[in-house]
Amino acid sequence: MTIYWSATNGINSSGNTRSSPDRINPVADVKRGNKWIVVTSVNYPTEDVKRLSSFEEWNLVVVADTKTPVDWELETVHFLSVDYQKHLRLGLNQFDYEDTVSGVRYQVKNSSEIIQRLFNPYRFYGVDQMWPRGFPLEYIEKHTNGKENQVLCYKMKRSSVQQGLVHHDPDVDAVYRLLNADSNSGLDVKFNKFAPPIALSVGTYSPWNSQNTLFHKSAFHTLFLPTTVSFRTTDIWRSFISQKILHLSGLTVSFVPTNAIQFRNAHDYLKDFKDEKQVYEDSGKIIEFLNGWNCSKVINLEDCINELLEDLVENNLWGEADSKLMKLFLNDLKSMGFKYPDLIGEKYEDPYFASDNETDRNVNCRRMNLEFELVDPKKYDQENIRKAEQKINNFGDLVDWCNETGYSNLSKSFPSAKQLSEKHEESFVLQQDKNSVLIAVNNFPWKYGVGLIQRLYQPYFAAVIFCGSWYSDEVVDVDNYTSTLNPINYIHMNPAEIHKGYFAYHCVTLVKEMRLNNVNGYFLMADDTIFNIWQRIDHSRVHHLMGPVSDYGYNWWNLEYGLRAAKNIVLTIKNNTDPKIENAWKQFDEGLKTYGYMKENHTAFDEIASGKGKSVSDFYYIPTSQSEYYAVLMRVFYENLFFLELAVNKFVKSVDHQVYCGSILQTWSDIIFGGSQNFTVKADDDPDRTVD
Repeated sequence: MTIYWSATNGINSSGNTRSSPDRINPVADVKRGNKWIVVTSVNYPTEDVKRLSSFEEWNLVVVADTKTPVDWELETVHFLSVDYQKHLRLGLNQFDYEDTVSGVRYQVKNSSEIIQRLFNPYRFYGVDQMWPRGFPLEYIEKHTNGKENQVLCYKMKRSSVQQGLVHHDPDVDAVYRLLNADSNSGLDVKFNKFAPPIALSVGTYSPWNSQNTLFHKSAFHTLFLPTTVSFRTTDIWRSFISQKILHLSGLTVSFVPTNAIQFRNAHDYLKDFKDEKQVYEDSGKIIEFLNGWNCSKVINLEDCINELLEDLVENNLWGEADSKLMKLFLNDLKSMGFKYPDLIGEKYEDPYFASDNETDRNVNCRRMNLEFELVDPKKYDQENIRKAEQKINNFGDLVDWCNETGYSNLSKSFPSAKQLSEKHEESFVLQQDKNSVLIAVNNFPWKYGVGLIQRLYQPYFAAVIFCGSWYSDEVVDVDNYTSTLNPINYIHMNPAEIHKGYFAYHCVTLVKEMRLNNVNGYFLMADDTIFNIWQRIDHSRVHHLMGPVSDYGYNWWNLEYGLRAAKNIVLTIKNNTDPKIENAWKQFDEGLKTYGYMKENHTAFDEIASGKGKSVSDFYYIPTSQSEYYAVLMRVFYENLFFLELAVNKFVKSVDHQVYCGSILQTWSDIIFGGSQNFTVKADDDPDRTVD
């Protein structure tokens, strides 16, 4: 692990507290000599520590223990407090450690074309015309990652190798640097902060480097770095060979969102270009070779690997010395007790393909698409203006569409993009919205109206995701004013799952399982609902228009989706062995007591099967702080066929929530583009804030 320091000239002590912001920063300048001493200490600076710190060309790092005095300080020493260590470890949380995870998967179709088997992580994470070092140059112009290659899985095996992206100066080849990097400061790249982790299916290839990469034990046999290729080639070759070996056992690689910042030393890009000659010439060749290679000795993985190592030599993709060295490495690994994974065999069927069963309610992997608008790194400073232009253009389309119907009362006199950008930057509400996800739900297959919803909402949110039965060939574009826009994001729920909207609440669970990053919360909105995005809500709490109404809701409680489903939920919980479900039910029980929705001497079982309560739920909001609880509890409700208005009613009773129903009949042009101004610029914690 490489740690990049932000040096300061000392700190001002603000008391002996580990929560002090000053204890989060390293406290010394880096000395001229690139030499480091690292020690731990539970005492105030000792004479030995003071002596070590006096060496002119040596940097001293003192790593604190929980017993180390919190006000420990010594000039010229880099002191890593407990808080600072926790801060450093935050990046590691992006990696997956559990054996089974939910999330997004890039699923290639059975294609002999190499371009169809490539994945460009930089494009997925929102950067335009950029590729990682090792991506075959011959495919860059026509490669897009595709629109039908993603699946969302509730449960899938954790990837054996995980590459974390880095902000600022990520790994690209010398061609890209020569065209785009500043000769002094290098690159300044910011990947989309909302994009989730993504796993690559067996048969998919993408280059990755040797930095910020986690190898689980199941991938230790792929750690070897070739020695007969150039320094700028070795980790790229390792990545391709590793992927092939992992694929032989049904194991995979994934990319995780940015968890580090890279600052590179200034160096000669032309020299890099020369050192990368083999990368440019042979990346496509080695991928084609590996993709088409099959083991002739179908005995065990070890024999297959040995055969592959020799075939790489025969095809001039590395030297014979690497074949011998890797065999020695594998022998050493085996002598330490490493056990090879099993071979999957030629008849292997990927268990994570999207289900094509349109009547199954227990789908594990489903079709989906998630894209973010591609941004040119050279134009980051223009992003707010570009968004404002998008808002104006979208609304202009809607005005033209209305005018076609003879309705002509909407003004087309808009502010400039700069004026609109400045005004929206002042709005606390709109700033909160752009860090939230809007989920648009349809009770029946999506056909018409997708483009309308995109134009109304897409520029204002981190992502707009359509949920319901999605068949791309059935989505109708009638005219230029309401046609679908790119990117278009969706999650497919088959007709049996969504069932006329009875289980629309499951959409929030599915979006949560995508594992988007840095999201404030999730709005669920029915397709026939108008969301006044300028209206004020408390983004830290669950928001529901009606709240938990004490209505018996006879029509639903008397059906199989009511009392019968509730009784099945009780049986499910009583027979449960999953600790996540156990914790969610405990939170449900405690929440009902805390917020006064459970009678004395009653339990959560009594409340769930009470046959009482329903809440019309065409619109509600779940903050990220409650999203894990929501996803676990509501999946139990979904699996037991609990109806939307009953399920949401029970959930809302168990959490701190806000009930608010504002005016619907306000014209967007009045609110968003001038005139009436009923959204505030104050923050949620301002004492005089109001909700209009």
